[in-house]
Amino acid sequence: MMSFEEIRNYWEGRAAGDSSVQSTTQDVFLREIELNTLSDRIRAFSPRRVADVGSGDGRTTIGLARKFSNIQFFGFDYSPSMVDNSREVLASEGIQNAAFEQRDICNGLSDSYDLIYTTRCLINLPAWAIQKDAIRNIHGALTPGGIYLMIENFLEGQENFNRVRRSFDLPEIPIREHNYYFQRQRLLDYATAIFDVTEETNISSAYYLVSRIVYSKICQESGTHPDYFDAHHRYAAGLPFCGEFGPVRLIAFRKR
Repeated sequence: MMSFEEIRNYWEGRAAGDSSVQSTTQDVFLREIELNTLSDRIRAFSPRRVADVGSGDGRTTIGLARKFSNIQFFGFDYSPSMVDNSREVLASEGIQNAAFEQRDICNGLSDSYDLIYTTRCLINLPAWAIQKDAIRNIHGALTPGGIYLMIENFLEGQENFNRVRRSFDLPEIPIREHNYYFQRQRLLDYATAIFDVTEETNISSAYYLVSRIVYSKICQESGTHPDYFDAHHRYAAGLPFCGEFGPVRLIAFRKR
C-alpha cells in the first residue's frame, strides 16, 4: 500500500502526463455508469449546490453541470494538475455553473452543500482512520438533511467477482497499490451513527460479469488483449443493476 504522499504524487503524475478522458481511469464506460447513476439521484433530490469531492479531471462534474443548468457544481481535488486539467475542459465546454478548486477533503470544506458525492475517491486514502475523517468532513459540509452519494469500491464485491474469475480459469484482478477498499459492514457501523441510509446498490455487478469475466475469457481464448472501448463494455454499461459481483457500490446517505 502506498503512503498518502505517494498516492497524491501518483495522481499528480497521472494528471500531468495525461489530460485525456482516461486520465483518472482507463474504464470510460464505468464512468458513464457512475455519471448516469448520479444524474438520476440528483434529479430526484433537486439540490441547489453540489460538490464533487475528488473531482479528478472534472469530466463527471462538467457532465452533470451540463445536464442541470439550474444547479451550481463545485469540484475539489488535491492534485493541482487535475484541477488545471478540469479548468481547461470547463473553459472548452463553456459551462457557467461549475467551478474547480484545489482542496483536500482531509482538511475539510469551507462551505456547505445540499449534496456531495464521491466516485472512487476515498479509496485513495490509505487507511480506515483517514477515510473516517474524510466521511466526517463530508458530513460537516452538508446542509441539514443533505445527501452524500458515496460511489466507492468494496472488498466484498471484489472478492465475489474474483471468485467467478477463478472458476473460469482467469487470474484474479488485484487491488491496486494506491487503493484501500471499504469493508461494507465496518463502514455502515461507523456512518450510520451520523447518517441515515436511503439507498444501497451495487452498480458494477452486471457490468463486471460481462466486461471482466465473459469478455476477458473471450480475449484469453482468442489470444487478444482486452480493450476498454470494446463493444462488450459499451453494451454491458447499459445493463440493469443486479447481483454482487463487482466492487463499485452506491450508498446514499442522508445527514441527520
